[in-house]
Amino acid sequence: MIIVKGKTYYTIADAAERLGVSAKTIRDYIFKGIIPKPPEIMYGVRILRHFPVEYMDSAKAHLENYRNSKIEKQR
Repeated sequence: MIIVKGKTYYTIADAAERLGVSAKTIRDYIFKGIIPKPPEIMYGVRILRHFPVEYMDSAKAHLENYRNSKIEKQR
């Protein structure tokens, strides 16, 4: 978690912990389109992805749907 101008932003490490996977796995899921891209903010000259609670809830639902569809395909 980082704090910018008094506002708290959750990092990819926070999202990984909440979703129970690694940060690399989160990046892979985003790249593959399994979960949506997170919102971004300007942090100095950098663009920072952040993972608000609402995003993490949505990503968790997308991930569960993805996992369930893989299970169904195996049957």
